[in-house]
This record gives sequence, structure tokens and C-alpha cells, in this order.
Amino acid sequence: MTVKIMTDSAADIPPDMVKKYGLSLVPTVIRFGDEIYYEGIDIDLEKYYEKFASAEIYPQTANPTLYHQYELFEKLGREADEVINIVISSGISGSYNTAINARRRYEQKVSDSAKIYIYDSKLATFGIGVIAIMAAELADEGLSAEEIMPKLDEYRDKLEVGFTVPDLKYLHKGGRLSKSKYWVAKLADMKPVIAFDDGKMEVAKTVRGHENAVIESFEYVYERTGKPDSFNAYIMHAKNIDSANLLKDYIVDEVKPKSHNLSIDDLGMTIVTHTGPGCIGICLDTHYKFLK
Repeated sequence: MTVKIMTDSAADIPPDMVKKYGLSLVPTVIRFGDEIYYEGIDIDLEKYYEKFASAEIYPQTANPTLYHQYELFEKLGREADEVINIVISSGISGSYNTAINARRRYEQKVSDSAKIYIYDSKLATFGIGVIAIMAAELADEGLSAEEIMPKLDEYRDKLEVGFTVPDLKYLHKGGRLSKSKYWVAKLADMKPVIAFDDGKMEVAKTVRGHENAVIESFEYVYERTGKPDSFNAYIMHAKNIDSANLLKDYIVDEVKPKSHNLSIDDLGMTIVTHTGPGCIGICLDTHYKFLK
């Protein structure tokens, strides 16, 4: 029984890890007005930031297309008996529904088709990524998709993702913060700590000042995982390496875990489009198996 793993480009998995674990990615659609790009195919992160800075129109994202989903089902279906597609949370994206429709079309058009499983990560950014990596490891151990799926549920419950932004205007522009709340928070220099609750992004708390919000974004998810003394902390940033290093130093010098693994990587275009440059995200993993 051969199982292949695919996921959204929104999983923000570093290219070396995509290759190492044999993962396949479906690109998120990035729009700058009438200009349409597919994340990781015809636009990379450097080009994205250049356009973000120069474009008169604020960018938007759209779900991976039905075409790209179907195309990858067809490709992987020729290589494997089963395919698991791990998608961004259905609470913030329609990617899950698009994948369901693509699977229906695939099963109708392809005879002797592979069995397709769609898994709702209920998370974003590298929270999706670590679930996909675990699925790939289990598949490599010879487990079937039916054996893998419940293990992903168990693993997902050990993950927490939180983030904050230095400038609220991007959340406001993206329609995720009302004009009145934007101005009240801006005048008071209040920054949000945002986390996932049953697959939906929620403002967990607000604190004064960006540096405090960076620390609180970790403290909030750390507390939700029971303040473990061993964990992986994956720090993600959108052109904000100083804040990423601030958080790394805080974990090492102040939290002082018994054993830990820390990494710093780039946030991808999907979440940056909604949060803007400067965003800091933290994925806390208490699975204890270090990925890097």
C-alpha cells in the first residue's frame, strides 16, 4: 500500500523539507488586482514582497484552484494507492471544499482511481506543515491512510499556532478588523495576540506594544499546551528577523525548557497577504520529535 501526501502552499514548509519528505504542494492563488499568480509556481517570496511594496492595489488570496487540486490528484493517483491531502483550516478558507469537489471530479473521470482522503488541519502556516510531515513519516513507515488519519487527529491536538502583527492596517484592509476597532487599537498602541480556536482565527488578547505582543504570542500558546518542559518552537516571520530573534532569545533565556528545538523560517505569501509584513508566528509542537 503506497500513500502520498499533499498539502497547500500555505503550509509554509521550507523547500528542503518538502524535498526531504516527498511532499507535493497545491499553490494558493495570489491576486494583485487583475494580475493572478500561483504561489511557488510563477511568483516567489522575493518577487511577492517587491510587488507588495510597489502595487497600488492591496493583494488578495484565493483558494487553490479546482484545476490544480484535480491535476495533483491525478498525478499522485498514478503513483500511489492512496493520497492524503492536508488543507488549511476550513474555518478560514474554502480550500477544503475545493478539495472535496476536485476529489469528486477525479473519482468520476478516472477509472481505477486512487483513494483520496481530505484532512482539515484546522490550522494555518507551519501548523499545517508539521502535520503533513508527520503524515509523510507515517506513510514511509508503511501505514495505510486509514491508519494515518486518526494519528493526525491526535497529533493536531498537541499543536498550537499563534501570531501577532506590528501594524493593524493590513488586518483592517483585509476586512478582518473594523475601522472603529482599528483606530481605537492604533491610538492605544494595542497589538493583537491571535490564535486558532476550533479552526478559526480569534483575537485571544491584546497587549500594548509590539515586543510585548511577540512574547505574549508565545506565552499564550505555551500555556495552552500545559507549559511543557520539552517542545519544538517553530518561529515564522514576515521580514521581521529582529522580532523572531527576540522571541528565540526569550524562549532560551527566560523560559529555559529542559529540552527544545528552535527554528526560524519565513512566513509564506498566504498569511502575509492577510497580516502584512512584520507578522510573527509561532507553532508550538509538543510531539517531542524534533524535525530540525
